[in-house]
Order: sequence, then structure tokens, then C-alpha cells
Amino acid sequence: MGLMVAPIIWGGLAVAGVLGAGWAAHEAGDAAESGAKLAKWVTVAGGLYVSYRALKASGALK
Repeated sequence: MGLMVAPIIWGGLAVAGVLGAGWAAHEAGDAAESGAKLAKWVTVAGGLYVSYRALKASGALK
């Protein structure tokens, strides 16, 4: 009876590993998407700041 328990435990660990890897991949995808959104908004904010500084330097803004 003891010999049958070990394969069942190893099978359970294998299934848990596959499920854990799938969850980690999903979370990594979400993190990559969030990073891309952050990079986009940082670029937009940088463009606005450069435009503001250019307008201020030209005297269009006081």
C-alpha cells in the first residue's frame, strides 16, 4: 500500500507545479501590460513637459 502513495503524491505535485506555472505566467503578462501602460503615460507626460518648457522659453507663456 505504501508504494501506491508515492506516485499519487508525485502526480499531485506535478499538477500543482503546472497550475502554479500557469498562474505565474498570467501574473507576468499582467505585469508586462501594466509596465507598458506606465511607459506610455511617462512618455506622454515627458512630451507635455518638453512642450511647456519650449513655450515658456519662447515667451508664449509667462
